[in-house]
Amino acid sequence: MCVMRHWSVFGFSWLVFVVLLVFPQIALIAQHQITGTIAGYANRKLFLEAYQGENLFPVDTAKTNEEGAFSFDETLESGLYRLSLAAGQSVQLVIDGSPVQFVWNNYQQNRQIQFINSPENQIWNDYQVLRDETFFLQDLLKPVIRDYDPEKKFYRLAVKEFDSLQRRMESKVDGWVSQHPQSLAIRFIRTDMHPAIDLTTSFKSQRENLKQHFFDHTDFGDTLLIRSNILTRKMIDFLSLFQAQEESMQAIQFEFIKGLNMLFEKAAIEPKMYVFVLDYLIEGFAQLGLPAVTDYISSLPHFEQLCMETETYMEIEQIIGPYRSTLLGEPAPDLLPEDIDGNPFGWDQLTKPQTLIVFWSISCPHCIELMPKLKDFVDQHPDFEIVSVVLSPDNKVLREFIDQEKLDWIHLSDGLGWDSPMVKEYNIFGTPSLFVLDAEKKIAAKPSGIAELKEIVSMRKN
Repeated sequence: MCVMRHWSVFGFSWLVFVVLLVFPQIALIAQHQITGTIAGYANRKLFLEAYQGENLFPVDTAKTNEEGAFSFDETLESGLYRLSLAAGQSVQLVIDGSPVQFVWNNYQQNRQIQFINSPENQIWNDYQVLRDETFFLQDLLKPVIRDYDPEKKFYRLAVKEFDSLQRRMESKVDGWVSQHPQSLAIRFIRTDMHPAIDLTTSFKSQRENLKQHFFDHTDFGDTLLIRSNILTRKMIDFLSLFQAQEESMQAIQFEFIKGLNMLFEKAAIEPKMYVFVLDYLIEGFAQLGLPAVTDYISSLPHFEQLCMETETYMEIEQIIGPYRSTLLGEPAPDLLPEDIDGNPFGWDQLTKPQTLIVFWSISCPHCIELMPKLKDFVDQHPDFEIVSVVLSPDNKVLREFIDQEKLDWIHLSDGLGWDSPMVKEYNIFGTPSLFVLDAEKKIAAKPSGIAELKEIVSMRKN
C-alpha cells in the first residue's frame, strides 16, 4: 500500500489534580534548568524536544561554548524529553521539577553520561543501558533455546543464562523502586518493563502469559505517561502478541481486535488516557489498511459516556467522526458530479447490485498491479460495477494508461490528489483503497485487497 500519512498521536495538555496529591514532589509545570558539558562538542547546536506519545515537539535550541558547555532555562511540563545533537546523537531526559545537569564525556557513545544531583535521570539512563544490554543478550540466546536439543547440557545452560539475565534486571529495578518509589523515572520504568518469560513452558503458554500480564505494572490512570513514548511503544509490543501468522485478513483483524479490547478496557479508567489511546490506535490501524479494526475502535469499546466531561466527549467525536462516515452499513459519501470526461455522474447511474469503489494513483505501483486483477474480477463477477477515484492529476500519462489497459469503468478525479475532499470523506490513508457498496449504495465491506475482496464475495455466496 502507498501510504500518505504517518501514525501520529493526540496532543496532551491536561492533568488531573490527583497527581499532585499522590506525587507532591513532581511539579507539573515549572521552571527548569538543564545544563551540561559535552566533551568534544564545541560551538555546536543542541535541540530540546518534548515527547507526546510517538510525536516529538520542538521546545528550544541552544549552542555549546568552547568547552562544550550549554544551558537551557525553560518553563516545562513534567515528562520525558529528548536532547539531540546536530551530530545525530541524543539522550532522553526525565523532567520532574528538579534541575538537570550532566557531563557527557564521549558523545559518540550514547550511554557514557554522568548526571550530577539528578537521581531521576541517572536511574533512567542506567535502566536504558541495562535494558538494552539484557535484550541484546537474550536475543542471542533465543535461537539457541528454540532450536537446540533440550536434552543437551548446552541447552540447559542457555536457559539458565536467559533466566539469570531476567532476574538480574528485575533485581536491579526492585532496588531502584525501593529507593525512589514515587519518582517519575520509576513510573516510567515500571511501565516499560515486560513480564518475565518462563522458558520451561510451551511457546503458546509463554505468549498467553505475556498477554495476561503485560500491563500488570502499568498505571493507565497516570496521565504523565502520555508525555512520553513509553506507553505507545508498549502498546505496540503488546499488540504484536496478537499477530496471526498465515491467516486470512479477517482472522488477522479479529486477533488484533481481541488485543484492542483488553487495551481499551484498561484505558477506560481515565478519560484523558482513553482519548490518547483512541487517537493513537485508530489512525495507526487505518494506515495499516485494517478497516474491521478501525470500525471496532470507532464503536468506542468500554466507553462510558455518562462518566465523560463534555470537553472530553467532544474530543472523542472529533477523532472518530471521519471514521464513522465510512462505517459498514452507512451510506457511501458522495463523490464527484462529473467523470474525467465531463460526463455527469451520480449514484442513480449505477444499476448493478454491487459497486466497487477504488481509490488509486498512477504513481502507486501497487495500484498498477491491481488494475488487471480488477479487470479479471469484474469479468468473473458481472454483478459488480467499478467506480475509479484517481488521486493523481488528470494528465496524459493517466489517459494513456486507462486506454492501454482498457479500464472501461467510470473514472473520477478532481486533480487535487491527497488534498481532495474525497480523501477526507472516505478517510483514505493509502492507495489502493477499496469499498464495496450494496444495491442501496451503503458500505457493505472495506476489503484490504483483491484477496480479501474475493474472500468476501465467496463467503456471501456460501
